[in-house]
Amino acid sequence: MLSIYLLRHAETDYNSHAQFIGGRSNHIPLSTKGEKQALEIGKRLKESNIQFEKVFCSIANRTRQTLDLILSQVQITNNPIIYSEELQELSQGDWEGKLRSEIYTPERLAEINSNQWLFTPPNGESQKGVEERMLAFISSEILSKYTEGSFLIVGHGIAFKCLLRGILDISSQMAYKLPIDNTSLTKLSYDKEKGWFLNYLNQTFNI
Repeated sequence: MLSIYLLRHAETDYNSHAQFIGGRSNHIPLSTKGEKQALEIGKRLKESNIQFEKVFCSIANRTRQTLDLILSQVQITNNPIIYSEELQELSQGDWEGKLRSEIYTPERLAEINSNQWLFTPPNGESQKGVEERMLAFISSEILSKYTEGSFLIVGHGIAFKCLLRGILDISSQMAYKLPIDNTSLTKLSYDKEKGWFLNYLNQTFNI
């Protein structure tokens, strides 16, 4: 059995205030609360004694900070950390950093909601595109190389929701409602014959 743990980064000011459109915004740091969250999840991983064959991390500042604070608490792998652009958050293109109130007018929201899965912001990417690159990363970096072991991916909420949509084969509307909170840890197990199994380790999961 092969296990993949999805860890969303700790909180940023963009998460707590939600005034601005985040998207990738790779320069955004953790908030003070986020730093405490990252240290806490590090302690929990230390208590669990999980050792990861490989640890993958988005290149965003908030994911790297989260992982660095975890590593200050516990050594979770003996192998080098792999940082990848393929694990970045959904790109909101030209809208990143702009006020939600200015961009998300009633007319624009109607346009987005008419086909949310395929909607692409100016110079950004669609949720479908994010799903495809996340699935491709899992396939090329883990499934094609290993049949067992535990792996950690430190990444982003929407990117993880898109990945789970593809794995669970659920509707795009349901995927958007999946609870992926800051520092939530989601375990995916994969068996070549039985397929995927999902377990939310620190929150309730209902479909």
